[in-house]
Parts: sequence; C-alpha cells; structure tokens
Amino acid sequence: MNQLELNQVSCGYADRDVLKQVSLCVEPGKVMVLLGPNGSGKTTLLRALFNLVDVKEGQALIEGQEIRRLSRKEIAQKLALSPQMELPQWPMTVEETVQLGRSSHRGWVQPFQSDDAAHVEQALQQTGLTELRQRKITELSGGEWRRTLIARALAQQTNVLCLDEPTTGLDLKYQVEILSLIRDLAHERDLTVMLTIHDLNLASCFADQFVLLHQGRIAAMGTGEEVLTEARLTEVYQTKVKVVPHPEYQTPLIVPVL
Repeated sequence: MNQLELNQVSCGYADRDVLKQVSLCVEPGKVMVLLGPNGSGKTTLLRALFNLVDVKEGQALIEGQEIRRLSRKEIAQKLALSPQMELPQWPMTVEETVQLGRSSHRGWVQPFQSDDAAHVEQALQQTGLTELRQRKITELSGGEWRRTLIARALAQQTNVLCLDEPTTGLDLKYQVEILSLIRDLAHERDLTVMLTIHDLNLASCFADQFVLLHQGRIAAMGTGEEVLTEARLTEVYQTKVKVVPHPEYQTPLIVPVL
C-alpha cells in the first residue's frame, strides 16, 4: 500500500484554488521532491496533507485513510511536518523543542519515558545538535534553527516525513548532510518522504521521484531524467537552461544559460 496518495485534489484558500486536480502517490522507502517556481503550489500541497487548507475536491490519503477525517493527534502520529516559515519565538532550549516531537505519543501531561528520551537523543545526534542542546532557540542561527525543526520532526517517529524547504539557511555542508540523512532514513527505515526544494541540482542528486508543479498543476512526474529536461524546465521556470550529466553520478545537472 502507498503510504501517501492524492487523488484529483483541488484545494486553496477562501476564494481561490491553488492546486487543481493533482494526483500522485509516494511509495515507502522513497524520497519524492516537489519542484516548481514560487507560487506553483508546493507548500500548499504539504498543507493539504495536514488539513491546513480546504480540500475542495478529491482525496488526500495516508495508509488508505482519508486525512481530513482524522483528528489532529491521529495525523501527528502518522505524518511529521517540518515547516518553512516557523520562527523561534519562545526562549526554549533546542532539546525542549525537539522533545515536542513526542507530544503526539505522550500528550502534554504524561511524563517522558525512556523510549521518548532515546528518540530525542537520536534526533539530536542525527542533525548534529548534541552540543547545542541547551542553547536557547532564540539565539540560534538560521541554519541551526532549521536543523532543530528537522530534529523535532524526526523525534515524532512517524512513517511519513514532510519537509518544506529543509535546506533553507544551511551552508553547503549541512545541505548535503541533511539531504543525505533524509535519503538514508527513507531507504533504510522504509520511510515515505516528501519535500520541497528550490535547488534543482541538489534535488537531482538526492531524490528518487520528482513532481514538477506549474500554476497549480503537475507539469511532469517521474525520474530525474524524465522530469528535468531542458525544454520542460525552460518553459516552467521561464529561464533558458542546459541539462548535462553530473560528472560523478550521471544525474541531470541544470545550468542556466546567461
């Protein structure tokens, strides 16, 4: 069974639709990346999975269950979200923030158990935050905060991980480390991963499946070689590009033509 599936989904905000008749499925053990220009519907698609926008037509399913019929707690036990725009507003520590990822399992009043502490510790180690665990989140750099949000999502221990721009604010070292971690978690733990990203070349190196959105519709879906073509990218991004093989991995490498 596909962990995550959209069937002819149209959704948006109040008086306007952003996504129009979108259908896709993400298999366990795969990383699917959502690509497209600003305003193409990438973030809206992730929000639809968490009942944060109105699904006006079609169905969004997880493990065969319609997501809009699930409670917030049930959704949080099945899907973890690392949002793009969340800001560190409260003077909590990094560790306390990551611990919030366990709330869907323990609630807000039940005491922490040893397995909760183990999941938090693992998430801190995986994201390179162990030495920053007692740092206030209001004192973090943009990249450190981004890693904290990802660690919180990992601590949820769900089967589906949704990440909105997980490399925003990160230098190249942590971009590669975070995307390598995400790919390894998907492949080794059979997680279903969906993420948005603007860097086409990083996406090409790390993703298994590609969805290219344009004006709220799917312009292409498939492998990197099928989706990341010169003609399609030039049309969707309104910028002329050249696609050549990566010198090491032979994946598509996108170069703008100036």
